[in-house]
This record gives sequence, structure tokens and C-alpha cells, in this order.
Amino acid sequence: MYYNFYVYLIILAIISPLVAFNKEKILKKFSVTNDIFYTSLVIVIIVGLKKIYEKDSFFPKISNDTGKRLALQCVIVTLALFMGGIIILQENVFVFKSLQKSVYLIILLIYSVCFMKMDINIYMVIGIFLIMGGSYLIDKKQNK
Repeated sequence: MYYNFYVYLIILAIISPLVAFNKEKILKKFSVTNDIFYTSLVIVIIVGLKKIYEKDSFFPKISNDTGKRLALQCVIVTLALFMGGIIILQENVFVFKSLQKSVYLIILLIYSVCFMKMDINIYMVIGIFLIMGGSYLIDKKQNK
């Protein structure tokens, strides 16, 4: 399978806003719960067909630790989908997604430094301040 980090990154950057604005339209006529249910159902069908085509096991053996991590991931992803849907119902999608990315990057840096023992340098500090400044300007513009 072809893999190029930057190509995938650009494709995901194109898909993400399309999904967000599409979700906004869906949630005007559909509940958050129904959106999550039907989206998940279609994902299960598509991935299931892929597994059948590749003759891959539907239930591979997993360790206890992996099982716990998978369960935690399912709970967190479900919570994030519900919260994201509620925010999209109440707020401007552009402001939400731009602030979400900014806050995500700041928290990722803090987590990486505190828990993953990543070294921090002046470029990271400047980058964080630029992100915080951009987030402030986006939020300030929207609240006028």
C-alpha cells in the first residue's frame, strides 16, 4: 500500500472540514445519537466487508492490557463524538474546529513534555504562543 505522510495529512486536512460541515447539516434534522449510531453501523459494515475480503479474523486474540485499552478507547471516542455533536449543534463549526485544533496541540505538547519526557525547545514555545494568539483572534473576531 502506498504511504506518504504528507499526502495522507493533506487528504485528512481536506476531509476533516467536509465532515464537520456535513455533520452540522445532518444534526439539524437528526439527533446526535442517531448520527453516531448510523455512522458507526456503516463503518462496521465497510470494515466487516474488508475483513471478509482479506479473510481476516473478526475476533483476534488480544491481551488483557490491549482489551482494557480498547475498552477505554471506545468509551473516550463515544464521549468525544457526543460532545462534538453537541458543540456543533450550538456553535459555529469554523470556530469550534479551529479552537479544537489549537487546544489539542497545546494539550499534546504539555502531555508530551510531562508524561512522555519530550524535550522542549524555543521553537515549540514560540509555536505555542502563536497558536494561542491565533486562537484568541479567532475567538475574539467571532464574539464581536
